[in-house]
Amino acid sequence: MQSSWSELLWGKRAKVRYLLLAAIIMLLTCLGSREIWTQEHRWADIVSTMFYTHDFLHPSLNGNAYYDKPLLSYWFIAAIAVLIGKLNLWAMRLPSAFAGLLAVWSIYSLGTQLKDKRLGLLAGWMLLTTFYFIFWARTSSADMLNMAGTLFAVAWYFSRKHNTRFLDYVIFFLILALTALCK
Repeated sequence: MQSSWSELLWGKRAKVRYLLLAAIIMLLTCLGSREIWTQEHRWADIVSTMFYTHDFLHPSLNGNAYYDKPLLSYWFIAAIAVLIGKLNLWAMRLPSAFAGLLAVWSIYSLGTQLKDKRLGLLAGWMLLTTFYFIFWARTSSADMLNMAGTLFAVAWYFSRKHNTRFLDYVIFFLILALTALCK
């Protein structure tokens, strides 16, 4: 039984779509079901204040300027809130969940580039089944955005390390700059 599961998940019969489907289910199912907790209060307060004051360039917490995190992590939440029409738990947690999906794809891509598809799938499944990965990918915070951006930058580098085109370097450094603006 164990060998049949390993063959299906990262062996000869494995497909990347199984990994991505599992990631979508694990990261997006019931995303808004648990109540807001700890640092999520900060994100909710800061983004709701941005909407209230119509000032998206100067974050504030409890009426005081709050520049602990760069603006991009707040802007992602605000953008999703605008898209779905309200600021709720889904809007707050969806950027982290999308970042989790990007991280799973990036680690798969990196493993595939370094060795083969089997290593990529194994790395993807190992990341996806790690408790704190799931925990932070389903929590509104900048941590998952930072990790996903870093993994994506490394995967981008390895996919183009033999190219010396200027545009590849520009995109690589843009990924790093945007990641730095998340945490």
